[in-house]
Amino acid sequence: MSKAGISINVSGGSANFGNINQGDKAQLSNDQVISVKAPDIERFYQLLETLVGQHKASREEMTGLKLEIAQLLEATDNVDAVDRAKQIYEKYAWAATPLKALLGSVLA
Repeated sequence: MSKAGISINVSGGSANFGNINQGDKAQLSNDQVISVKAPDIERFYQLLETLVGQHKASREEMTGLKLEIAQLLEATDNVDAVDRAKQIYEKYAWAATPLKALLGSVLA
């Protein structure tokens, strides 16, 4: 008997599954994952540099935001990833536009 797999990916929005069930003593998981591509991160950093250049934020604020985004993207436990992304968005309101561009599907 071969191992079968079903994968459901939701991108650019959200999904709510009321019940996930599979027989045959199979193991199922319902995880949320934040996936961002390297060019998107580079563009995000460029937009942050622009905001600092326009005196909308300090270097220290930019460094703090970069650190929190790096921790969010590197986290292996994404159980509360959406909530953490929204907290970052609220904490760093000065960077709303770059954050929406980077995490748009999560913050929508």
